[in-house]
Amino acid sequence: MTVVTLGAPGVSNRALRPLLGAGVIVRTFAATWRGTLLSCVKDSAWFVVDDSDVVLHLDEIISVHRDR
Repeated sequence: MTVVTLGAPGVSNRALRPLLGAGVIVRTFAATWRGTLLSCVKDSAWFVVDDSDVVLHLDEIISVHRDR
């Protein structure tokens, strides 16, 4: 299971790349999301959760791991 956890500088787009297209569980300070990681760029990640798009700044993400 691939887990990306918040470190000193935060979750990086480089660390998220292996999870592109995968079902993931994303923990933020405010919520936990279960969806698909569609894209990650310098400062943000784009997920689809059910039928909604969720764009999160990488600094908001505590952890991301592949959903079973």
